This record gives sequence, structure tokens and C-alpha cells, in this order.
Amino acid sequence: MNDQPRSDIARTRAEVRRGWWPGWIWAIPIAAVLIVGWWAFRTFMNGGETITISFDDVHGLKAGDTTVLYRGMKIGEAKSLALAKDGKSIEVTVHIVDSATQFLHSGTQFWLQGAHPSLSDLSTLSAVVSGPSIIMDPGPGKKTTHFAGLTQKPIIPGPHGPPQIYGVALNGDAGRLKPGDPVKLRGFTVGEVKDIAFRYDAATGAVETPVTLALYPSLFRLGGGALNSAIDRLIRDGLRARLDRDPPLVGNPELTLEVAPGTPLTAPSAVNGVPQIPAAPGGGVTSIVERVNKLPLDQIAQNLLDITHHADQIAASPALKDSIRQLDAALAQIHETTQQAGPQISALVERLRKTAGQLDSTAGAADKLLGGSPAQTGLQSALRELTDAARSVRDLANYLERHPEALIHGRSGG
Repeated sequence: MNDQPRSDIARTRAEVRRGWWPGWIWAIPIAAVLIVGWWAFRTFMNGGETITISFDDVHGLKAGDTTVLYRGMKIGEAKSLALAKDGKSIEVTVHIVDSATQFLHSGTQFWLQGAHPSLSDLSTLSAVVSGPSIIMDPGPGKKTTHFAGLTQKPIIPGPHGPPQIYGVALNGDAGRLKPGDPVKLRGFTVGEVKDIAFRYDAATGAVETPVTLALYPSLFRLGGGALNSAIDRLIRDGLRARLDRDPPLVGNPELTLEVAPGTPLTAPSAVNGVPQIPAAPGGGVTSIVERVNKLPLDQIAQNLLDITHHADQIAASPALKDSIRQLDAALAQIHETTQQAGPQISALVERLRKTAGQLDSTAGAADKLLGGSPAQTGLQSALRELTDAARSVRDLANYLERHPEALIHGRSGG
């Protein structure tokens, strides 16, 4: 055998081939790119525009489950939520349909409906189950896609000019007031609460809750007059700020400005350059208790006791009992008389009708005998009287048939 190696023997060689798939480690980022691409493609195909709304608190708002409403119609949907870089707000990415993009101006406002459910606004109660909705209120300005959202409906939607700042030192339970709550005068909103503080005077031991108010001159309808002059005059006439609830006891707190005639006041001194409005004593539940305490409850109770005692005296009066007995006796007599006269009235009516018929027959026969001769003028007058008598007898019969009691009481006039 020849043990020499042969050069023509084929050898097997191993080669490394690289495929197009980069590996499973890239599956997740590739899927994410595909999802984002599909979402962008769908947004492009559906039209519309994507905007960002920043909220201090979203109050349970959920991406994909929160709608944007304008005049009650859905015009958009919240797509995603993200914490702002400074951590002070939440940025909500919202897609707006194409037909509503014309309203995306710098003056357009967005707020959360249902962030603070309240009995004074029943439309907010549905948010307890479904979560808040985003409401859009179009405004003027330049085109933009970034907005600062509000957690509640603005007290004064739209432009109303800059407000004038006033302060009031409340001494009631103002802890539940919050910025944006309304300030009302005779039921009309004239401003809003800007901020609330708590202050304790160590020297006097007094506790106050200073509140800053933003009053809008345009809502006072001054006709060109200055708001500060109007407020000063109202204070001299008795203007005071009071803490109330709407509805009472269970509603949201609100500040009301009321004028009490006959109680002139002096405007308090400005605090840090901010003019002040005097506060009514108490507030909230305290003010309701005070108003109840002012009622003359003792006098009202005494009047009720007097009326009750007088009514008891009347009911126990012998004269009243005797009058009732006499009335019962009179009614019984009338009833008995009517029953006895009933058959006689029927016979009387029948006889009257027969008499009337006989009178008509006699008048007719006499008229035929006269033959309408004008020479018999006296007889014709007698016939007319006979005919009238027959008519009167017939009317009497008809009346007695309808009113048999007339035999007892007599016929009424008229």
C-alpha cells in the first residue's frame, strides 16, 4: 500500500455566514418603532393635529379613556401622559380632529370638567365614575400647539382685561377655599379668588385667613368709572365680604360681597399696598347659625301658643256648640219640608201646565172667531193678555220643576 498523502483529496472548509436578522435583542426597539410609525401613519391618514396641554394635576385623567369636548361634541382624545422635566406639571398629549384645529390659538383655554365634583354643578358628578373630561373654549391669538390647562372651568371665560387686586381678612372657616373660586355680588360673578393664606398674630392671639381677590372692572359695568372709587363708595354704604356655600351647608365655598344698608363702614388700611375690603363676622356654617340666632324664635313660639290657645277657646265655646245645634236643626227641618212638598210640587206643576194649555186654546179659538177684524180692537188686546198669562203660567211651572225649594225660600231676584 502506498502511504503517501494524495494531493487531490478534497477537504471540507467551514465558513461563517452573517444573516440579515440582527438578533432577538433588537425585537423590542423594532416593535416600538413600528408601533410609533403606525400611530403616526394613522394620525396622518385621519387628519387633525397633536397638541400638548400642561396640567398641575390631572385628577385621574387616563390616556386613551379621556375625551376632549367642545359644545358637548367629542373633538379629540388624550393619547399619553408624561411628567414634565421640572416635575411641576403633567404634560398630556392630545389629538384634535381636523375640523377643530382652526381653534388652536394662544387664547384658547382647556380645563378639566369633573376634577372637583360639586353639588352646585351636577355635570361634574359623572366624573366620579368615568373620570374628568377636557373642555375646550376657543379664543383669539396666534396658532400654537402648547397650552396651559386649568383644573376647573374659568370663572370668567374669554378676555375681560386685567383684574384689580383686593384683600380681605376672613375670620371664618376659609380653609376649603381654593384659587379660582368665584366672588359674587348679588348673584353675579364679579371676580375670583387668587390665593388663600393663614396668619396668626402672636401679639394678640388673633387668627386670620387673608384672601386675595381679583375683581374685574368690566364685570361691574362701571360705564367708564374707576373700580376703586366704586368699591370705596360701596364700603361706605356697608359693603362686606362673606364666606358662603352654594348650595348652603353642602356646596362649594364661595365669597360673596353684600351691602348692608344702614351699617356704614370705614375702609380698612391697605396691607402691603393692597386695598382691603372689610369682612362680615363669622362665615360658612357660623354665619348660618348667626342668622338663625337673629330670628325672634321666642316671639314666634309665643305667637303660636297664643293662636293655639285662642283656637281651643273658640272650639270649646258654648255659643259655638249652640250655633252648630241650631244649624243642624234648621237643616233637618228644611229636608223634612222638601220631602213633604215633593209630591205636591209635581201635581202643582202638572196643573199649571194644563192651565197654560187651556189659556192657549181659548186664545186661539177666540182669535179664529174674530178673524183678525180691526174693529175688535179691545177683544184683541184681551187675547194678547190671555196669551201672555198662559206664557207666564208655563214659565212658572218650568221654574218650579227646576227649583222646588222656591216654595220654601221664595224666588231669588234677578
